[in-house]
Amino acid sequence: MSLFDRIKSFIGRAPKEQIAGYSPSELKSIFIDPLPSSAPALPATPHAISLEDIGVPAFYCALLIDGSDIDAFRSLVESGFTLTNERSFNDLPVKQYENPQKNQHLIVFTSPREFNAVTVRLVTNSADLLHAIQHQGFAVPPPWIAFEGYNPSWWGGHLQGAQGYYNDNYFYPFFKRLSEAEKQAYYARYNATNEWINSLELMDGE
Repeated sequence: MSLFDRIKSFIGRAPKEQIAGYSPSELKSIFIDPLPSSAPALPATPHAISLEDIGVPAFYCALLIDGSDIDAFRSLVESGFTLTNERSFNDLPVKQYENPQKNQHLIVFTSPREFNAVTVRLVTNSADLLHAIQHQGFAVPPPWIAFEGYNPSWWGGHLQGAQGYYNDNYFYPFFKRLSEAEKQAYYARYNATNEWINSLELMDGE
């Protein structure tokens, strides 16, 4: 079951379930107004799902970004939102923001514990923010960063476990949308070896 299927299955489950550090009942008290029917279509990345099935008029999405990009992400958030509350979940910070002029809300939970990168989980009713994130083009750190020492010849389209979760939910959706020029810049940024380049190109052709 994918991450997004698990989020959708929250309905009817125990009230202690947490989404980005908040229970469904807490989210319902923050996101009150229905999502606008005239909202622009959601971008392909980041992949966002509606939480309306559990009675929360907002979107959930998870990003995996390079630790060096976290300040740029925070600047993007703070350019459109004001911090209103902060709490801890699993000993990590969860921040709540709002934009009262647009009646937009945002919850951001960040974790540096997975894949040698920063996982950003957010809940928001702002399609504008999701489009801004897409426009920013945050890179997903590549497999040789996420899994140090992993053999590039083992990488492919039928991965399981942690590698499969990372590839299915973060890396491949990002990588397959890169243009050829963007791929070359990506390889250069992360000092890709020829072995890794060949492996990723083979995966992309599957």
